[in-house]
Amino acid sequence: MGGPFIVEGAIFSDNFNTENGGVGVLNYIGFANWTVADGTVDLIGNGYFDYQPGYGLYVDMDGSTNNAGKMISSVTINLVPGVYTLSFDLAGNQRNTSGDQVVAQVNMGVLLDKTYSLSKTAPFQTFTEMITVSAASSVQITFEGIGSDNMGMLLDNVKLENAVPEPTTLAIWSALGGLGLIAARRRRKTA
Repeated sequence: MGGPFIVEGAIFSDNFNTENGGVGVLNYIGFANWTVADGTVDLIGNGYFDYQPGYGLYVDMDGSTNNAGKMISSVTINLVPGVYTLSFDLAGNQRNTSGDQVVAQVNMGVLLDKTYSLSKTAPFQTFTEMITVSAASSVQITFEGIGSDNMGMLLDNVKLENAVPEPTTLAIWSALGGLGLIAARRRRKTA
């Protein structure tokens, strides 16, 4: 069972930098916000197999068992109807002779089901996807590496947030703007 329905601001965010006390490890399963549901992933960076220096810790989606990993957010995220953005950084594996792929899904592919491909030398780049929720939904975010050579795409900075202010926020700002116009008009009349 998830928490209350979320209506504003950043809803889910993870940069992996505090995992394992800030120290990388192969075949990591102790994520605070994720469950490794299949295969393995490596927590790398921050001086440990650090193929993209300056990014802290990040996840190699094809761990060290020749079976690429599948990570599912360990918390159910409750969303109200609206538009959301899912953003995340991906980089090529930086080691192998070929590129790799990662599949990103929201709500088991109902709201988002997309495969991303990058060359092996591609640096981190941000991908942003718009997600439209038409009815209150409890969702999870999934990233799945495709491959079996122990060298997968690199994942970092996952964030789910509102793309546009929800109606209550818009109403409040509109009301404040209206009050400001009334106050300005009254000042002009008294001047």
